[in-house]
Amino acid sequence: MWTQPTRFFRRFKRRNFWVNRQSAALTVTATMFLLVACSSQEAGDSASQSSAQPVGSQASANAAKDLDPAMDFDLVLFANEEHQAGVQISLSGFAGDPVVLNFWFPSCPPCVAEMPDFELLHQKFKGDGLKVIGVELLGLDSVEDGQTFVKRLNVNYMLGPDQTADDSGQIVMDYKITGFPTTLFIDRDQNIVRKWTGALNLEKLEELTLAIMN
Repeated sequence: MWTQPTRFFRRFKRRNFWVNRQSAALTVTATMFLLVACSSQEAGDSASQSSAQPVGSQASANAAKDLDPAMDFDLVLFANEEHQAGVQISLSGFAGDPVVLNFWFPSCPPCVAEMPDFELLHQKFKGDGLKVIGVELLGLDSVEDGQTFVKRLNVNYMLGPDQTADDSGQIVMDYKITGFPTTLFIDRDQNIVRKWTGALNLEKLEELTLAIMN
């Protein structure tokens, strides 16, 4: 299984293949991601903190030290019933709120399978401040494909493509995403509490989300 996308991305980026997202290099990259996403590997859950912690307040302090901070990014949103096309958000703008960050693309079957449950999660907890964000990998699918898919599936949380005016794929590289779908659970202090690679059902989504709602 291919597990080093960051080095691959950077080598291609130096050769300026990222400028044109329709290039053969980007298509190959996305195809390799699709193979990872559709492989027989079971979904995996990883925690940022150590499994062995002392009890009491010291445990909380140590756990906070062991968490990895979530990297800030900007995302231009697709249009849906709750958001206008072209609105730009940033992760840092949601400091103080729990965030569920999902990496996906329309040609990824397990990504598609879990998205209705992300919508249910969004509708259930948005009144409590939960922010659900979906970042689309570009390559096999374009920005236009992503917008069409969001409209067809009728999902209304925040979604947008991993693209800036000069580049694409930066958020995926920053978060070292090695398979799709991948979901990160980010606490109110913008630390990554959990990272899950593989499809999630609503029961597991709620379980992991409640851990960052406190």
